Amino acid sequence: MFARHDNKTFNDLSAELNDEQDWQAGILRRLNHYLDVSTFAYEPVSGLLAIGTASGLIHIYGSPGVEARLEISNHSRIKLLQFSSSTLRLLCVDDQQRLHIWDLTASNKPRLQKITNYRQSVNAVALSPSHTHAFVALSNGEVKTYDLLCSWHSPYTIINLWAMYEKISASGMPYSMEPGSQVPIEVVIHPRDLNLLFIAYGGGVVLSDLTQRSMQHAYEMLLPPGAPGGLGYTSLDLMTHRRPSVTALAVHPAGHFFAVGHADGSIAFWAVEDEDKPLIVRTLDDIDVNLVDATKLDEILSSKEKLIPEEREPIFKLAWSGFSNSSDPRGGDTTLTVLGGLRGDEAPGITVILFPAFNPSDVTPPDPQAGLPQQIRTAMQESLEPKDAYTYYTKGVPQDFLLLPKNNPHFSGTFDPTAILILYDHVGDIRATEAHQFPPPSCIPMPSPEPQAVATATVKDAEAADDGEDLLSQELASALASMKLDDDPRQLQLPASLWNGPNSILGGTLYALEKSVYEILVDARDFLDQSLHLRGGVAWVEDIQGEMKLLKLQPNRILITYHRNLTIRFQDLTARLLLSSDTSPLTNAFPNPLPALTINLTTILADPAVATRATPKFLEEARIQSVQFASESRECGIILQTGEIALYRLAHGETPTGIATMSEDKELVSLQHLHPQPGDKFHPIFMLMAGRGAVAAVGLSDIGFLAASYADGSLFVVDMRGPTIILRDMSGTRAGKQSLRHRREEDPVVSLTWTVTGTASDPTPRILLLIIRSSGTTNIHTITRSSTGSWSVKENPEKTDAASHPLPGGSFVIDAKGNGMKASRHALATALAPPSDPSQVKRGIWINAGARGVRCTADITGEKLGRAEWGSKIGKVEQVEVVHKNSATVLVAYTDRRQAVVYSLPFLEHLHTVQMEQSSTEPLSADGTGDYIEWVRHNPSGLIRLANYGTLFDIRRSEPYATPDVLFADETRVVPPQPQPVSVGPTSLLSSWIGSITSQAMTGEQIDTLLAGPDRPMPQHFERSKPHAQEFPLSAGTSVGASSIGTINAREIANSASTAANDLYNRLGSALSERGEMLGQLQESFDSLEQGSRKMLVQSKTLAAKQTAKGWFGF
Repeated sequence: MFARHDNKTFNDLSAELNDEQDWQAGILRRLNHYLDVSTFAYEPVSGLLAIGTASGLIHIYGSPGVEARLEISNHSRIKLLQFSSSTLRLLCVDDQQRLHIWDLTASNKPRLQKITNYRQSVNAVALSPSHTHAFVALSNGEVKTYDLLCSWHSPYTIINLWAMYEKISASGMPYSMEPGSQVPIEVVIHPRDLNLLFIAYGGGVVLSDLTQRSMQHAYEMLLPPGAPGGLGYTSLDLMTHRRPSVTALAVHPAGHFFAVGHADGSIAFWAVEDEDKPLIVRTLDDIDVNLVDATKLDEILSSKEKLIPEEREPIFKLAWSGFSNSSDPRGGDTTLTVLGGLRGDEAPGITVILFPAFNPSDVTPPDPQAGLPQQIRTAMQESLEPKDAYTYYTKGVPQDFLLLPKNNPHFSGTFDPTAILILYDHVGDIRATEAHQFPPPSCIPMPSPEPQAVATATVKDAEAADDGEDLLSQELASALASMKLDDDPRQLQLPASLWNGPNSILGGTLYALEKSVYEILVDARDFLDQSLHLRGGVAWVEDIQGEMKLLKLQPNRILITYHRNLTIRFQDLTARLLLSSDTSPLTNAFPNPLPALTINLTTILADPAVATRATPKFLEEARIQSVQFASESRECGIILQTGEIALYRLAHGETPTGIATMSEDKELVSLQHLHPQPGDKFHPIFMLMAGRGAVAAVGLSDIGFLAASYADGSLFVVDMRGPTIILRDMSGTRAGKQSLRHRREEDPVVSLTWTVTGTASDPTPRILLLIIRSSGTTNIHTITRSSTGSWSVKENPEKTDAASHPLPGGSFVIDAKGNGMKASRHALATALAPPSDPSQVKRGIWINAGARGVRCTADITGEKLGRAEWGSKIGKVEQVEVVHKNSATVLVAYTDRRQAVVYSLPFLEHLHTVQMEQSSTEPLSADGTGDYIEWVRHNPSGLIRLANYGTLFDIRRSEPYATPDVLFADETRVVPPQPQPVSVGPTSLLSSWIGSITSQAMTGEQIDTLLAGPDRPMPQHFERSKPHAQEFPLSAGTSVGASSIGTINAREIANSASTAANDLYNRLGSALSERGEMLGQLQESFDSLEQGSRKMLVQSKTLAAKQTAKGWFGF
């Protein structure tokens, strides 16, 4: 197949890889990075997170290895995602108004259960963990119901209640109705009564009674002329009646009042029992904006200055959270999370408001027929006075947020959250996703005292009022506690595929590491884990072909990536992470992020020692060009596009002094005074700021030397022990050229290689720096050590020639056995004490590759061992790598046609050409074992959207890298019981009054029976998750009174419907084949639905007449 050489000094190192069957290229794992996230959802019982993208992809995340990637047809944008906790289903609505339902109880991969189409736009979907129906709000104003167990549309439909309300009330409205006033915006199930449903329309909010099929209350915020509203007194329609459009809705965890967001940026707080007027209307920075301030109005009207309308965001989303910090059944402090509402001149972000607990203790028992008592109204208003607020500022306009509860799916998935996920715009169509601790430290609710202890505490406080010393001590303790509090919440680490926006990957390098180095890097004993912990499901890799045992033979690998936000991140790509079985599931992700090794350059770039020597826009314009890692010395060199080079070193217990030191070299800036962030392993050492323009080449050794060349031809060599510059070579710059002819010939240094070996003229092992210029001219600089211990560069370097136009990283030195002769610590010891016997000195083979071909030379400057020209058939060679496999060593040239051209060493005879899969035109990042990373960029942003992890030796190896088997359902999974209604006051005082909530809350089974009707098909086999009363105890104060509207007994209706349904199932079991009978039953259900709708219309007219008599607008 190839000709053999007669050279007897060097043996052929490639014999073990001569067989073509040894080579087989393949993709082991595709690593996606989602740059177009459009929505997300969380299932707190199982601990599963799902994200949807604008390109029609859905990705589910759970515990390590638990992932699933789903794709919908036509790549339609995902606009809604929700989990059904009761059935463990995932619901998705796309831009084509299709509802997709996946069953997560299926093994290995979610099973697509159903796709159903809607003729109108789907605006909202509401689910309850207590029943198996979904409420689907359509743009025509209707709210449909969908049975997740039977996979069909239930007959129960809520008509457009707001259209009916406006039709009845149109004659008395002092304003014109907007076109979107009858469009439903959001649907929220009452947190403590499944029979009640809040429906937010553009014009207002309706509270619907499911059993009664009636509109129980209608809430409409009207601004009288002169009231500022959310837009202030500069609004152009200030002197008119206004009804700001509704945009968002959230219910207080107690269920007695709720918040409504509006398009003018205001938030109206309503008591469920008082539809006449809101409790409070406020913006994020003002209160009572629904009332007219006569003094302020006169000032505005009398002013002759031109009024500039105030800009304020609409309220896009609201989430009201309770916490498990109180033994009072009504709960303790709460937080309201607000998307929107900020002024146009404020930085974008998500606002969190901390409210005090709503648990009044001194309330007189009210008359149930008298409506909302003033005492209760006042108590509600007091619970809406903010105690604190915090804003999660974002680098772009926020589009959505998601609260991640600890384990409770009730209260619209906002109860006791521990993290917040924020989605915001980045650049172009790129979206960014971030996770943070929640609530922020300044808004952490304080534990509430026992209700019985309130009166006792009040008496004690009064007795101690005269004790000034005690009061001073209390104030001092409070002040000290507040000083210890860190107001900024921790940012949490997301899965690697969600590194997007500012966290997006720009590039990276794959490294194969020795075991000792790898173990040091992955050691995280002192690391403060700040990851977003997802615990859902288990995953393992099936070992059908018996390839799992071979994983232990694979080397340790690390993938180092650099990011848009000036961070460098490390991921463990070692094959042993995949060792697992169905009895021993995966415990780590693959790749496994190593956040303790993350390097953040913003810390040093903002330091005065650096900032004072850079341009004002340096921090804004800084961008990472590449990263080099010296594995043995565990040093990381970071090269910026503007020419600066920062060096970090893995800490060995040393503590920074905190005092900046000045270097004797003006190009060096010491950074050892900087304190790293807690848990960071890499510490900054120095920065090389030569001011010579872009970097052309960098050589980082394992023995404390750094070499850097610049586009202008200059060269610097740094002894990193000082640090000290031991060589400044300006001969390549224009200023260093002696003649006009030389000035026109640009010949920059484009390759720098550190090695410890000898040359043909001097075989003694020495520290050598091979400096290769674009023309191929090579200078061999020798680094020497003086008797005092200082290092210097020997003058008059030896010269030789290399291949012209050297490839980046295309220079290697190996010994006669194929082992690398890098500048390692062992090699340094050899150079400092060379062997006395010349026969023990290892001879070096220098491999240097250029744009046209490659050369092999003995002893750097000795005889030519081999030479090969690339030729035009293989395309352009982008990278070369010396690959070791099966005790053999070869040279692999990677081309732009995704071909791996294999040459023998040291004689450079062509062995094979291996075709690889191509997904990108980007050069590969390959290591010395035949594995590689192919980067696929997103156009036009240039950010990485996909990384293909491949190998040239895909023989008995790919099976463990396949998608793991996944089990999402957990046998121990328990859905907590439905929260029960609570009274407004303590149980002993107000046990007979809770307002509109029914006397006995309906169960989820009863709601399912009510919504499904008598013709419900036989559900698929399903066992409803039983609540764990011991783990999730019911609230103590759950005694309730009669409903304020209607006297019908909900339990009797549900039981009656349930009995009818059971009888129907028995009949259907014996008559499924009779198609005519089934059609007749379907017609009966439609007739029943029509009759119910007519009844609902009559009740609504009656209600509207009553409200007209009371006076809707209060003027």
